[in-house]
Amino acid sequence: MVSWPHWLVTIIIVPLVGAVLTPVVGRGRPKVIPIWALGIMTATSLAALMLIIRVAQEGPFSYLVGGWARPYGIELHFDEFSASVGIICLVGWLALLFSYHYVAETIPARRVPYFYTLVLLNLTGMIGFVVTGDLFNLFVFLEILSLSAYALVAVSGEHIAEMAAFKYLVMGAVSSIVVLLSIGLLYSVTGSLNMADIASRLAGVEQRLPVMLALAGLAMSFMVKAALFPLHIWLPDAHSIAPSPVSAILSGLVVKVGVFGLLRVYQIFYGAGTYDLTGLNTALVWLGAISIVMGAFFAIFQEDIKMMLAYSTISNIGYIVMGLGLASQYSLIGATVHIFNHALIKGTLFLAAGAIIHKTGYRTLTDLRGVGKAMPVTCMAVSIGAISIVGIPPTAGFLCKWYIALGAFQAGKPAFGIALIFGALFIFIYYIRMVNSFYFQKPTHPEILEVGEAPLSMLIPILVLATLCLVMGILGRIPISFIEPAVIRMLGPFGG
Repeated sequence: MVSWPHWLVTIIIVPLVGAVLTPVVGRGRPKVIPIWALGIMTATSLAALMLIIRVAQEGPFSYLVGGWARPYGIELHFDEFSASVGIICLVGWLALLFSYHYVAETIPARRVPYFYTLVLLNLTGMIGFVVTGDLFNLFVFLEILSLSAYALVAVSGEHIAEMAAFKYLVMGAVSSIVVLLSIGLLYSVTGSLNMADIASRLAGVEQRLPVMLALAGLAMSFMVKAALFPLHIWLPDAHSIAPSPVSAILSGLVVKVGVFGLLRVYQIFYGAGTYDLTGLNTALVWLGAISIVMGAFFAIFQEDIKMMLAYSTISNIGYIVMGLGLASQYSLIGATVHIFNHALIKGTLFLAAGAIIHKTGYRTLTDLRGVGKAMPVTCMAVSIGAISIVGIPPTAGFLCKWYIALGAFQAGKPAFGIALIFGALFIFIYYIRMVNSFYFQKPTHPEILEVGEAPLSMLIPILVLATLCLVMGILGRIPISFIEPAVIRMLGPFGG
C-alpha cells in the first residue's frame, strides 16, 4: 500500500476537490460542512502518512503527471523536506476541529462555507508548494495559498480585518510578481522549469547576470512571504486580527512557505555547484539575527496577546533563516527541524489564545489577569508553549535551537550565537509577562473567574499540540535523524 504510485498526486487532488465541493455539500446543511472538511483532511493525512513512510524507507521519489518526463511534463517530487506535508495536515486538521464551535459563534453564517473552502484551498496550496518539482507550479501553488490566506484574514467581515488583509495582499502581490519574473529569467537561460533540470543546466550557463538577478528576486520574495524583518510589516496585523484557527495556520504554516521556498532555491543552486552563495548566506545570517532580536524586542511591549504572538513569529523565523544562512550541516538540520517544531508551538499558542479570547471576550494582558484560575487547562498549554518557544529542555524548541547554535560554531561564526542568547532572553521576558498576568495577578475583571474551559472540540487540539511540544523535545533525535540525509545531499561538497 505504501508504494502505491498515486499517493503523491492524491494529497493535492483530495483537498482541492474537497474545497471546490464544500459549498455544494453544505448547501442547506451547514452542520455537515465542518465534518466534511475534517473528512477531507483525514483522507489527505492518510496519503501524507503513506508518503512519509515511503521516503523513510526508500529515500526521495517522483511522480510524473500523465507520464510525461521532465523537462516537458509536470513532476511532483517527495524528499525528506517534503515530509512537512505531515505537519501541514496535522495542524490543518486540528485547526479545523478547533473551528467546529469557534467559527459557528464568531463568523457570520453566510460566510461559514467560504471559511472552510478557503482553509482547504490554503492547505492545498501549501501541500502542492512543498511537493512540486517545477518552478512554475511552485508559483501556481504559491498563489493558491496566498489568495486564500488574504481572504481568510478578512473572512470575519470586520473593517479592521479587511484593512489588515489589504496590507497583506499588497505586500504579497508585489513579492509574487517578483517570483514570476525571476522564474522567467531562469527559464530564459536554461530552457527548463523543472528544478532538478535547472540545477543541472545552470553549470553550463554563460550569462551569469540573469541567473544572479533571479536568485536575488526569489530570495527577496520568499523573505517577504516569511515575514523576515524588516519585510514583516504585513504580519502583525494579519496574524493578530484573523480568526484564531486562521492565525494558527498562518503563523504555524503559511509563513514557513517563504522559508521552504528559500530551501528549494538553495537546493537548485547548490545542485548547480558553480555558484558562490556567500553573499546570500551573509545577508540571511545578518537578517536572521536582526529578526531574532527585533521580533522579540517588539513583542515585549505588546499588551494584546495575539499581537505578542505575531511578533514572536518574526523572531522565530529569524532563527530558521539564520540557520539557513550559516549553511553548515548542524545549522541546516536545526533550521529545518525548527520549521516543523515551530508549527506545533505556534499552533498551541494561537489556539490556546483563541480559546481564552473566545471564552472571556478579552485579549490584553491587563484584562486577562487571573484567567489561569478560570481556564487552568488552557493556560497550562500556554505555559508549555511558552517554555518550548523559549527553548528550555526538554521541549521541542530546545534541540533545534541548540543545533543552530552548534551550526554557528561549525560555520566559524560563533558570534552569531549571541543573537540566539539575546533572542531567548527577550522571549523569556515577554512570556513571563503573560504567565505572570494569567496566574499571579489580581483579576481586573472579577467575573473572569467564573469563565470555564472551552468546549472539547476546541480544547482537544490545544492539548494534542501542547503534548507534542513535549514529545518532540524528548524524541527530538527522530526528526533530526530523518532530515539529516536530505541536508547532506543538498550541501554535497559544500557541507561542513
